[in-house]
Amino acid sequence: MPRPASRFIKKLTKRQIQQLEAKKDRGATPRIRHRAHAILLSHQRTSVVELVQIFQTNRTTISQWLDRWEAEGLDGLADKPRPGSPSKLTAAEQRRVVELLKRSPHNPAAVLSELKQETGKEISRSTLKRMARKAGLIWKRMRKSLGSKRDRKKFATPA
Repeated sequence: MPRPASRFIKKLTKRQIQQLEAKKDRGATPRIRHRAHAILLSHQRTSVVELVQIFQTNRTTISQWLDRWEAEGLDGLADKPRPGSPSKLTAAEQRRVVELLKRSPHNPAAVLSELKQETGKEISRSTLKRMARKAGLIWKRMRKSLGSKRDRKKFATPA
C-alpha cells in the first residue's frame, strides 16, 4: 500500500495551540520542544517531508510523533519510560559514596571496600566512575612518576 502524499494534524483547539506554544518555548526537554513544534507546524499544513528536513530526522520518527499526539494528546510529547534496573543505592548512600570519593579520590578500591562495610552493598568500579562523573568529579587514572628513579645529574640545569 503506498504512503499518503502527506498528512497533517487536523484540528487543534485554541487551548491546545496555547499549550503547544508553551511546550515549544518552555518544554522540560529539547525533545518535548521539538515534538510540540512539529505538531504546530503540521497543523499549519507543513508536510512530513518538510518536517523531516526541519528536524533532521527520518519520516518514521515524524509519523510516530504525529501518531502519539493523536492518540495521547499533550502526554504523548514526553518520552516513555525506558527499561533499566533501579539503582542499588539509595539517594543517601549515593551522597555517602561521593563523600568517600572526595575523602580518598586516588583510591577507588578503598571507597568500594568502605561502602561494602557500611551498607553491605557492592557496586562495580564502572558504577563508581559514573557516580563520580554525575557528581561533577573528574575520573582520571593517576600516573606514577618515575622522577625518583632518574639520574639527577643528567637533569640538573647548568648554573
